[in-house]
Amino acid sequence: MKVILLNGSSRTGKDKFANFCIKQHSNSVNWSTIDTVKKISKRNFGWDGKKTNEARKFLSDIKRIWSEYNNGPFTSMTDKISKHHKKLTPVNKLDAIYFIHCREPHEIQKFVDYYKEDCVTVLLNRDDRDVPNNDSDMNVANYDYDYYIENDGNIKELEQKAVDFLANIQNIQSTK
Repeated sequence: MKVILLNGSSRTGKDKFANFCIKQHSNSVNWSTIDTVKKISKRNFGWDGKKTNEARKFLSDIKRIWSEYNNGPFTSMTDKISKHHKKLTPVNKLDAIYFIHCREPHEIQKFVDYYKEDCVTVLLNRDDRDVPNNDSDMNVANYDYDYYIENDGNIKELEQKAVDFLANIQNIQSTK
């Protein structure tokens, strides 16, 4: 099992990158630590699902408060991974890959500490993007990632970077 923490400010290609990896390795999922906050915000706070700068700050603030209150984003995601992993066959348990979007450096560190050598951190960067004005987006570079992926080309080039990354991760995993 591998837990791959994906980070990057908004619109850097995190979902595209993860989906290209999943296309190569079907025993994978792509989740985000903000998913539950989004659901609650739509249902209870009138968020319309649009990712404006104001909405991104709102979601970031709710996630921060939930994390401070009871470590909710982290524990809900580790519970989700555990429940999913328990349902897999023994062979699939070995090569399962969990792509987890997590923006905050202190939250990333929780996953690294918890999953240890089964955790890999990745920052996707795209220089032509304005960074939204919220703590989650503004602080993505404040971590020492295992991999840095520059999304500075076209979609085919990003797909090739995902394929190369996945091959490297699988080679590392098979040597253990």
